[in-house]
Order: sequence, then structure tokens, then C-alpha cells
Amino acid sequence: MINKNGNMKKKDYKLLIIFLFFIVAVSLFVYIYLIADMNEWRSDHLRNNYNYEVRVTGLSGRHAVGQTIVMVPIPATAKGELVITTHQKEPSFAQKLSRLHYPKNRQNGPYFENTTQALDNRTIGGNWTTFITKTEDGYMLGFKTDESILEDIHIREFVVVDYVDIFNPLNRNSPILYPIKNIPDVPMVPYGDQLVYSSNPSYESYVYLSDNIEKGTTHFGISLSVKNDITEWPFEYRGHYGNSIGISTNSTGKINVRSVLAQYTLKSGPIVKLPEFEEPPEVFDPPEGWEPPELEIEEQ
Repeated sequence: MINKNGNMKKKDYKLLIIFLFFIVAVSLFVYIYLIADMNEWRSDHLRNNYNYEVRVTGLSGRHAVGQTIVMVPIPATAKGELVITTHQKEPSFAQKLSRLHYPKNRQNGPYFENTTQALDNRTIGGNWTTFITKTEDGYMLGFKTDESILEDIHIREFVVVDYVDIFNPLNRNSPILYPIKNIPDVPMVPYGDQLVYSSNPSYESYVYLSDNIEKGTTHFGISLSVKNDITEWPFEYRGHYGNSIGISTNSTGKINVRSVLAQYTLKSGPIVKLPEFEEPPEVFDPPEGWEPPELEIEEQ
């Protein structure tokens, strides 16, 4: 209330401050809750993730006797461990209170398939069945079929992972195409407050093709694109690295290949710049004593 002098009473002034404080506190709580909820349910493409693709062509129409097996490198760390994907099994008490209006399948938070769930024991085109196996060199992804006439192989999977390091993936347990032989010792150079490779590393790996199939040329194309969580990094450090293998071969059995790794950021594109060709000069600067050739005039 306002007294005769036009001033607000002290009691009413305190009530107004309490009311304003309550409004600000509620607004802040709602804002924090909404931001946390949006972050928790953000798109999988904004999180640490990898995109893995395998193409094996040149198989279609070729005959085979017995079971055919193809094996290729799989996303794993340089130490040979499959990358980790976790999800929350039980919500906290606070989450339970805030998710009372959620359907049951969303109350535990988002769920992500791990590498094994995404790649193991799947049936794909051409009646191929996938399997993850541990060879003498480590984990690999395999494809098997009993078909007598083969078809090409193609698989592509997107997987959310817990940890990604786009700056030094070979030495910091980030996913690469594995197996890896002889980790390259590539010098590091500064990139902001991080260190990156001074050149695109390459290393030895291998693919496998059983020898029960008709002779021919087989083409292997394997690619892995690994991105970091853009909500955890400033713009100049957001990016990805690509890891790829490409080979055409007439061989069977264990076939050695080269795997190349290249780094990219949203800000600068490729971190290792390829050499640019010099543009030719626009004006011809003739050497001393040079005379233009005489041109024959065509008779009309």
C-alpha cells in the first residue's frame, strides 16, 4: 500500500522484493530444466559419433564353392579395444520427478546402440551375415555366406560413442580402422591450444577374402568418419577425421592394405593443406631476342 505521502510501505516493499525474487527463481529453474532436457535429448549427430561404411564390389556374379568369408578392419582403438557406448540404465530421483510426464520408454534417457549391437550378427543384402571376430591381429568385421553365386557387400552404420579425440586419435584411444600395424610417428604441430598431425598419417592393415571363389578383381572401400561433440567444443575445435582404405586386388587370403587418416575442422577445413599449383602468368614475358613467328595469310 502507498501512504499519504505517496510512498510505499516498508512491509509492502519487502513483499514486492520477495515476489520478484520468486518470479526470477522460477524462471531460472524452468530455463535450466529446459536447457538440460534439450541437451540430454539433442540429436545423435551432435554427439561424439562415428559413421562407418564398407563396400566390397566385384563379387556379384562370381561363383563360390562352400562358405565364403570376407573380413575387413573395424572401428576400434589403436590398442585393439572396441569403442565404448554407454546409456543410463536407471534415472536419478530428480530425473524421475522431472520425467513423470514422459512415456516409459523415455524415462531412462536416450538409448544408443554400441559397436557390437550395430555390426554383429546382422543379415544384409546378398544373404551375407555379419560377425565380429578376434583374429591373431585383433578384432575385425566379417561377412559370411553359403551362396554359390555371390553378390556385392555394402553396410553403413552410425554409432554414438563416449569418447572422441579428433586431434590425436592414434594415441588417445579414439576410434580408427583396426587392425593397425606399426603406429606411425608423425610430428605434432600447434593448432590453437591443441596439437595436431603435421601430415596425414598412414599405417598398414589388412583385409581377408577366402579362396573358394571364382577368379576376378575385388574392390574394397572402407571408410570411417569420426566427429566430436559440438556442444562440448568452441567452433574452431569442432570437426572430424576421416580414416579410409581403398584397394583393388586379384588376390585372396590375407591382403595387406594402407589406411590413411586426415583431420578436418569446421573453421579451416583440412588441417593438412595439400600443395597448390601455381597459376600461369597472365602476361607473356618474352626472352631477349625472341621474335614472333610469321603467320601465313590464307588466300581468299
